[in-house]
Amino acid sequence: MGLLGGGLFYQEGIPGVVVSELKPGGRLRRPWGRWVGTGAMAAVLLVIGYAWYQLAPAAPHSQRYDYVRVSPGQSASEIAATLVHRGIIRSALAFNILSRLDHLSRSLKSGVYRLSPHDSLGTILRVMRSGQVVVIKVAIPEGFTAQQVVARLVRAHIGTFEQYQKLERTPPAGMPKPLPGVRDALEGFLFPATYSFPWGTTAPQAISIMWRNFQTQAIQPLYRRAHTQLTLTAWVTMASIIQQENRSPKDAPDIAAVFFNRMALGMPFQSDATVRYALGHVVMGGLSYQDLQVISPYNTYLHAGLPPGPIANPGLVALSAALHPAKVPYLYFLTMRNGRVLFATTYPQHLANIAYANAHP
Repeated sequence: MGLLGGGLFYQEGIPGVVVSELKPGGRLRRPWGRWVGTGAMAAVLLVIGYAWYQLAPAAPHSQRYDYVRVSPGQSASEIAATLVHRGIIRSALAFNILSRLDHLSRSLKSGVYRLSPHDSLGTILRVMRSGQVVVIKVAIPEGFTAQQVVARLVRAHIGTFEQYQKLERTPPAGMPKPLPGVRDALEGFLFPATYSFPWGTTAPQAISIMWRNFQTQAIQPLYRRAHTQLTLTAWVTMASIIQQENRSPKDAPDIAAVFFNRMALGMPFQSDATVRYALGHVVMGGLSYQDLQVISPYNTYLHAGLPPGPIANPGLVALSAALHPAKVPYLYFLTMRNGRVLFATTYPQHLANIAYANAHP
């Protein structure tokens, strides 16, 4: 038993009774402050937990990927709504707040992004801030024809054959107008390189990108500075023949000289590469006499001078050689199986080279 103020007694150990000690000259201390502090801490933990939940991946164990397009000028709110609708993030509000805190709402880069619900909101924002858009890499080797280029683009799901056929009739602005007899207006002007096309690139866009690259890599640094008398089409046509006849960069200027010397004398080029292009299909091994008689403006056995247009898409070595041929009198050349090129000025010398090549297969 104990005595409380006012003559009240209490019984120690009575269940459900909380006893507070009364200090001399003080007030009775009650547990309310402790409860308030505990509640506040719980509220803070609840807020932290909710925030963590909103920032965490929407589906941590998901293996799904979605392709999300961000259009130029699209707001962070619109992007957030799309991501929530696609199940990639949990909260549009969290996306908007973080993007504004990080000043990302002004720097979201357009393009197509490959995103997954197993990515955190922070990861998704970093991807968009750095512009890590999905690209399709396509390698175009030197010497590819326009049809080979188109086939490779179509295999990469960039356009269809029908779309490229339309582009052959209406090439990009600035590309030389095809001369009569030209098979493909795009031939020669699709610069060989490895391209990283953004996801969703269309056929017209792909051709325009390659044409602009040709202008940047070839026309401006080479053609404009050479002060040549060749037209743009004639230059590229000559370069395409050099490209297809040449195997080594060191031989390109001499091969170019052979064709320029023949053109100056009115001699037909007699280039097997032009005949192969005229035939329109792959011929394994050497050409037959019948092949050399194919009726085509591209057959330089039958027609002197340049064919009506390029026969392939040349690289920089061939393009440079067409502007700077070697100063040699050669009129003939043949390439041995080992890649060695034998040059000759006279026909008897050329026959001797043929005999030498046959004796050293």
